[in-house]
Amino acid sequence: MRNLLDFLYRYRTFGLFIVLEVLCAWLIIQYNNRYNASFLNSSNTLAASISQASQNTENYFKLQQINKQLLEENERLKDSLINRPLIYAGNDSIKARYHATKARVINNTYRRSMNFMTLDVGQQAGVAPGMGVISGTGVIGQVKSVSQNFSTVISLLHRNLMVSSTLKRTNTICTVSWDGLSPIQAEVKFVPKHIDLQVGDSVVTSDYNSVFPPGIMIGIVSEVNVKEEDVYYGARIDLTTDFTSLTYAYVISDDLKAEQDSLENLLEQ
Repeated sequence: MRNLLDFLYRYRTFGLFIVLEVLCAWLIIQYNNRYNASFLNSSNTLAASISQASQNTENYFKLQQINKQLLEENERLKDSLINRPLIYAGNDSIKARYHATKARVINNTYRRSMNFMTLDVGQQAGVAPGMGVISGTGVIGQVKSVSQNFSTVISLLHRNLMVSSTLKRTNTICTVSWDGLSPIQAEVKFVPKHIDLQVGDSVVTSDYNSVFPPGIMIGIVSEVNVKEEDVYYGARIDLTTDFTSLTYAYVISDDLKAEQDSLENLLEQ
């Protein structure tokens, strides 16, 4: 306490100067309209800046919660989008056939000839082997195996995975597979030469696909080659999904797959 009193006594002159300066400034602002207006504008700007900084800080700490809400909203939107062709067809009995389960990609490879990824959802979330996996931009792969809380996925960048596809413009059935060359491109196979295949055509999943809903983007035709002796085009697509920066994915379940499979298996008996 004595040190505090000594400090105040030592700097009493400077302290009195500061008090008088503040008093003078207040009197000028209070009784001069011009300075009063300038002060109010400046104080409002400062208050707004402080409020904005406070709000930005608060929003930063809420990012995880906001991301969770966005993923849940995306999950509902994915359900709507992947069932859209059935809704347009007027088939009310199966218009909610497909459902999307959000997942986080916790491991991913894209530099090998046979690439895999791991998701943080498993049996507990209803994930099962054989289900399709997509992102917000297109096809990712197919579930290979599951545990209680995790699942492994055969990436589209896997030389053994083949996806039944369609040229969107001509509705021509084809197949997309990866040739192991580039993580941003794949091959389009079995497009007959009489089809008008063009660079820029969209390639999507087909109606004959047993893994993915129809109409999910795969890629855009970037190269078309044809030889006189060949029956089919040789073509490549630029994949719409960037496999080098995957963070989230959606596992697609088909509520009617078991019924369809059991009926089709009767043909083989």
